[in-house]
Amino acid sequence: MNFLQLLADLAQANPAVYTQASQRRTMLRQLSQLGGRVAATALPLLAVSTSTAKAGTRENLLDVLQLALTLEYLESDFYRTALGKLARPDGSLVSADFVPASLRADLETLQLHEDQHVAFLQAALENSGVVVPARPRFDFTGSRNGAQAALFPDVFTNFDTFLQVAQTLEDAGVRAYKGQAGFLINDNALLEAAFRIHSVEARHASHIRRLRRLRQTGAAEPIRNWVGPGLSGSPAAPASDAAYVGEDALTQALPNSATVQLEELRIGSDRDRALRSAQEAFDEPLTTAQSTALANIFIY
Repeated sequence: MNFLQLLADLAQANPAVYTQASQRRTMLRQLSQLGGRVAATALPLLAVSTSTAKAGTRENLLDVLQLALTLEYLESDFYRTALGKLARPDGSLVSADFVPASLRADLETLQLHEDQHVAFLQAALENSGVVVPARPRFDFTGSRNGAQAALFPDVFTNFDTFLQVAQTLEDAGVRAYKGQAGFLINDNALLEAAFRIHSVEARHASHIRRLRRLRQTGAAEPIRNWVGPGLSGSPAAPASDAAYVGEDALTQALPNSATVQLEELRIGSDRDRALRSAQEAFDEPLTTAQSTALANIFIY
């Protein structure tokens, strides 16, 4: 990821955007204290100063919020469906004993987090004066309600498949927020909020990976808590590969078009292990097009 270039861009952005007293930041902090009780009228998030904002800034911000909301809808409905709180496309509910009793509280917490992200993003869009997009219709088998062969036909009957899809969605969410950060450099409050959500999604992904590792039997290598090659990469290849495009990058970009070869970052005498570790040390973003395409796998 060109993260150092992003930091350079942030440093060059109009300092007034970041140093002025920010009512929005205060309200964001109040929101975090309130949890899920979001008051839409208290979040004028997109009141970007026209004297400092570039043309098109507002539209870029709205695009970011709308994409983020779609991805949060996706994750929220995924967990709601697994917990039997939301019907599948055929109108049926997932079996009450699908989620192991020992893990139900975990998934309910993940679902609550996603619901709170949804509420926040809806409030942000409402206060920008635009119509909040309706929840899409999701088919988590990837069959688009029977229009094509299912990619994950047993997602709600095989708990291991469910965890594979959960990991795919959470890993993709982390990368998607990273990919949108550059569009938020002129709005400090939204940038801060996006990174707060991003870090929570990363914790979700790590937890799902841990649950998968605890269920491993006879595997040649353990599933790690972070993205990496082998079993720590795409969990249901090739169906889940769209969430992991570019994670095998061998270079990292620096400001002014310079690059660092990961080969230069090797530490230790075991070349293969050191290079793998260097790859794992840098998470890659998903572009807007890649994030949208991944969401569309489940939308019909």
